[in-house]
Amino acid sequence: MTNHNKVQQLRELLPQEHQGITRYVEHALQSIDDLVEKHRQYTASLAIYGDRINGNEERVYRDTISEIKAQLIETLERTVEDFSHLGDKNWSKNYKDGIK
Repeated sequence: MTNHNKVQQLRELLPQEHQGITRYVEHALQSIDDLVEKHRQYTASLAIYGDRINGNEERVYRDTISEIKAQLIETLERTVEDFSHLGDKNWSKNYKDGIK
């Protein structure tokens, strides 16, 4: 499942008044994708002009970007869990500062 589809699925689980947080995550993911595209263009231009691209550094970059995206989705999932268990006295909150 793509990140966009996952965010859409999580949006449907939130009350209408709190669905705005999914827009934030979508915008953050889009900003990251834009940054990755700029980085791709930059490294391509370096390669065209003869600079060697370090494959290990590029792999670390891609892995880091993937981890950041995964963390954004996981944070949204945990927030949705807290919303879905709102009022459940047996639920151990993911975020102690609460949600409302």
